[in-house]
Amino acid sequence: MSDLSEVEAAIERKLHEHEQREMDNVRALIKALELDAFPDGPSAHKAAHQAMIDAAHAQEEFWRGLKVDVAKKSIWGILQILTILVCAGIAAKFGLGTLVAGAVK
Repeated sequence: MSDLSEVEAAIERKLHEHEQREMDNVRALIKALELDAFPDGPSAHKAAHQAMIDAAHAQEEFWRGLKVDVAKKSIWGILQILTILVCAGIAAKFGLGTLVAGAVK
């Protein structure tokens, strides 16, 4: 029976050694893959992605601000044109245009 125990122990030892070699190989493959995928390291890769995200947010904010600014200026422009037209209409209604034209001559 001790022969069987010795055989089991030897198989167990060889199995453990094999498992360790395979784990070392897998770790080496993962390390090689990391170096290939992330030549500057995972933290630099993460920083690059964060920079792209920040740039996208800044661009989005720029366009949003530009749209708001254009809308504000457009509204002010329309209000100014309407004010001029109302003033011209009032002037025409009350004959102020001829007074202004006469003063210019």
